[in-house]
Amino acid sequence: MMTQSCMSDKTRENGAILLSYGVFALCSVVVVQHFSDLDSSLSLTAGSGLQCFAFYLLLQKTRVQRSVAGISSKMLEMYVLAFFFRLHATLFREGYLPVDKSGDWVYQAADVASLLIAIQLLYCIHKKYADTFQSYHDSLDIWKAVPACILGAVFIHGNLNQSRYFDTIWTLGMNFDTIALVPQLLMMQHKGGEVEALNAHFVAAIFLSCCCKFAFWYKSYTEVTEVNAEIIAAGTTGDILIGGYWIFGAHLIQVLQGLDFMYYYLKATIGMCGRGKKMTMLLPESTDV
Repeated sequence: MMTQSCMSDKTRENGAILLSYGVFALCSVVVVQHFSDLDSSLSLTAGSGLQCFAFYLLLQKTRVQRSVAGISSKMLEMYVLAFFFRLHATLFREGYLPVDKSGDWVYQAADVASLLIAIQLLYCIHKKYADTFQSYHDSLDIWKAVPACILGAVFIHGNLNQSRYFDTIWTLGMNFDTIALVPQLLMMQHKGGEVEALNAHFVAAIFLSCCCKFAFWYKSYTEVTEVNAEIIAAGTTGDILIGGYWIFGAHLIQVLQGLDFMYYYLKATIGMCGRGKKMTMLLPESTDV
């Protein structure tokens, strides 16, 4: 028999999930009706919206449970860098924005909201609910990958912003986005596959976001490889040509690294009775990085 307190917590958690999905559904309808031309740009905007929705789910988790258990601080740190650098490019240049009305401000607004939520979650982890943070499971030293992300962006980037600086900055944000989820996935594995429901919803939403962004760049990455006569005359075509393929490859990596998680997520969801707060996900063994 569940105690009255447990039933109350379960009701609050279910309410938080339903509220989150309701808010997201309402925002999606408004964007589709008033800011979208229902072309390929919709998938890019959807990717940004789903990413923001994922972080909103995590924020709801911390508010309802008053706990940051199961959330990786290093993942959030990488996402803060990803949003910061991507916004630094998209707020001032239009090269990597959706071509419909959502590229005027909706797409950027979703990234701004995601950035603010990620910062708030970091505050909860290190200050407000620091006693619930499982730092011993968040052991991946992801910061060692930061120099490689920076060097990669400097030498391999696209040309849609027609500016080496802003193209590099946008690519840097994409590189951080590509590695950001790894600490969270490994943290879940270190916990033995035990994942709280809202955390699992978060990763699922992030995965769907990656799929949407990949769908857009699958059709659009060739635009990055189109080099105009002025760039050819300058003799700087090499990194730009490669840059188009790297944008495609980076988004493919984001999808692939979530596929293994989603297999076990769906397996656990189908097999779970639905009465507990946690799902047991039998993740494959791996060595620490």
